[in-house]
Amino acid sequence: MKLSSIVKGKTAFLFDFDGVVTDSEPYAFQTLRTLVHEHYGIAIDDEDIAFTIGMDVCGTAAAVSRKYSISLSGDELAALLSAYPDYYTEYEGIRPFPYIPELFRKLKEDGKRIAIVSSTHSSHLEAALERMGLLSYPDLIIGGDLVENHKPDPEPYLKAMGLLGESADTSIAIEDSPVGITSAKRAGLSVLAYAGSAVRQNTECADAVISDYAELLNA
Repeated sequence: MKLSSIVKGKTAFLFDFDGVVTDSEPYAFQTLRTLVHEHYGIAIDDEDIAFTIGMDVCGTAAAVSRKYSISLSGDELAALLSAYPDYYTEYEGIRPFPYIPELFRKLKEDGKRIAIVSSTHSSHLEAALERMGLLSYPDLIIGGDLVENHKPDPEPYLKAMGLLGESADTSIAIEDSPVGITSAKRAGLSVLAYAGSAVRQNTECADAVISDYAELLNA
């Protein structure tokens, strides 16, 4: 589907965060690899980054436990992660993807609604957006702490649309992972996949794919 067709008539743009607004996923995966190796003596394969993307801490812990036959709960993983610099509040290299600030500014100038819909805790999302100078743009932030069911369940997107007073017909999701795309699709949304992050994922179920936000800015 052409990009111009998928965004035509949309009044709400619902952005995932990790791998969509900022390239946090390589840092998060490297941290995960380091702590699992240090505490369990297991080397996580490079390709396993894909199955951790889009999940919350509990989902990641469960996935790693199944794959490597270890016992790691969400609470245990969260405690281990606390020993490492937090990407959202402490990592000095945090920055938005190219053209994200310009895109957010243009969407607001055109009267569009912006929401961040992520499995990451809302306080971390707010901190990261503030540090990148983007906190004033979203009309709504839905973090993993604000829903009962995380992606790939449709609840995060359904809740965002409900709070914005928008429908699936007037909204579009911008995602990068199969987990996120599935969540948005289950909510009835059209999905634009962003493929410009360091970790390339399977986006075949999206309605359109871009690798540079200049494409969306120009559309």
